[in-house]
This record gives sequence, structure tokens and C-alpha cells, in this order.
Amino acid sequence: MPERAPQAGITRRRMLALMLIPPLGLVSGSARAEWWRSGHDMFRALLARPPRLSGLSTAELIEAVHEALVIATHSASEALSRRNGFYGNPDVRIPLPEVLATTRRSLGRLGMEAPLSTLELRINHAAEGAVRHARGPLIRAIFELDLEHARDLLLGDKDAATRHLEQAMRPQLTEAMREPVTASLDAVEALSSYRTLESQMRDIPFLANVRLDLVGHVLEHTMNGLFHAMAEEEARLRVDPIGRGTDVFQRVFSRL
Repeated sequence: MPERAPQAGITRRRMLALMLIPPLGLVSGSARAEWWRSGHDMFRALLARPPRLSGLSTAELIEAVHEALVIATHSASEALSRRNGFYGNPDVRIPLPEVLATTRRSLGRLGMEAPLSTLELRINHAAEGAVRHARGPLIRAIFELDLEHARDLLLGDKDAATRHLEQAMRPQLTEAMREPVTASLDAVEALSSYRTLESQMRDIPFLANVRLDLVGHVLEHTMNGLFHAMAEEEARLRVDPIGRGTDVFQRVFSRL
């Protein structure tokens, strides 16, 4: 006796479709409208699921956001403070100030390519030296952060918590990092490299009056790189939180 083919299973999608097809006897417009309304209500009810963060207290959600940002701070500062943490990463590498970058080819023909390359390398090494000092100010800022809407941040974009921190606290964090960046620029001799370039630029008509805020330039890009690396780490935590924090952190982030 030939083996019967297995009966096709009724998937949830097919079941929903069948439920929404009105019986042949219902031909009047009002009957079809009523069937559509009841079918639509059943469709929504079947698709509905409990909120991902139901059963968790506000305090737990806030604690989890705090912890995620602290983990991201440590991970980002650790990665960026390594040798070539900035220079070797095209996503965060600090470029030369715009006026030097746009005239680099012309300056190279004037024998300034090597000093420009040296300056670019040194400003990136300065950022790598300074970024380890960001941990203290960042962690203080994290615990000053208004997290009244922690649930929205957790259910938002993959980097929502980091970007909330950046928007709320970047000015004060930038100011806190000004001294470490300045000291690091001096330590790697980036400031002396720039002063040498500046003296050479005075003999070039289109650059004679250019004066650059090298500290401000490196400071801005250091902060950009730091928040970029934190955002990437937050995204990773959302995908795989297991083993990365306290029980509260894992209980919250495993729901995302």
C-alpha cells in the first residue's frame, strides 16, 4: 500500500488567513464589513505578545542602563587606549585639521609631507594616551544622567543609551577631557610638531595667516571616537549580554 504523503501543517499564518476569509454565505456589504472587523481583531490578538520588559521594575531598568554604559565605558576606553587604538582604526582615526588635509598634496610638493605625516600620527597617539583618563568623568556623568525614560532607551535604537549620554553630558565631559588631551599632545610632542609646521606655513602665502586650535581639534575627535566605540559596545551588549554583568543586567538585556 503506497505511503500517504504527510498532511501539510496549518501554520499560524495560514490559520490567520483562513480566519479572515468570510464564508461564502456572507455576501452583503454589511456582513463582509462585520466579518472583517472581527477577523482583524482576532488577528491583532493572536499577534500580540507581552511587552518585552514586563514584570521589571523601573529601578531594575535604570540599574541595567547604568551598568551597560559603565561596561561600554571600560570596553571603549580600553580598546582606544591601546597602541594605534585610534590611528589603526579608520572609524575613529583623527585626521589632520581640515586646512592641512585639503592642502596636503600642495604642501607635500613643498617638502612638508613628512612633517604632516608625523603630526597626524602624533595627534592620534595623543588621543590614545588621553582617552584612558575619560573613565572617571564618564562614570560620574553616567550616574548623574536622567534615566526617567530608561524603558524607552532600552526599547529604542541599538545605541540609544550611549547617544542619550552624549547628548546630555558631552559638554561637561569635553571640558573634563581638555587637560588630559593637552597634556598628552605635549607628551607625544605633537604640539612641537605643529609649531614647526606653523613656522614653515608663514612662508606660504595661502597659509601665512592660518592659526589652528590643535587641542580643540584633537579633543573633538577624541570624544567622537569614544562615543562611537561606546555605541558599538552597547550594540554588542544588546545582542549578547550573557556573562557580561550582574543578574539584573542580564535579566533586563536578555529581554531585548
